[in-house]
Amino acid sequence: MPVLMFLLLLFFSCQPVPKDVPIEKYRKQFIKGTVYVSPELQNKIPKEDHFLILSVRDLQNPMPIAVLRVKNPKFPYPFNITGRQKIDNSRIMEGDVVLTARVSKSPMAQVQKGDLLGSLQTKVGTEGNRIIINTEVR
Repeated sequence: MPVLMFLLLLFFSCQPVPKDVPIEKYRKQFIKGTVYVSPELQNKIPKEDHFLILSVRDLQNPMPIAVLRVKNPKFPYPFNITGRQKIDNSRIMEGDVVLTARVSKSPMAQVQKGDLLGSLQTKVGTEGNRIIINTEVR
């Protein structure tokens, strides 16, 4: 029974590797760093339930490649976005990307009035990224 449980866990936790992508490119699909909130906006973080939504998109396509949602995070928030957060497994996270962090009362994708935003241009496969949430949507 434990072996069966292990195999099921392994099967459901692994992401599919696209056939036409070299394994080295696939291994570098991550972005690590920390999200900070500027001192001016610290008191604007909702006291009730709220979400941190991190999204990764390439420079040409406005559709996100990957999205990570975290309920009621504590800031500064360390993050690690990997291929597991990809929306479409046929797309590869690589090269220059825009990383956006948003604090919202809603987990939905659409930006709303009162949301807090920050963004950063970075490269996939990097660590130590610092994204500062410093804008309020009006």
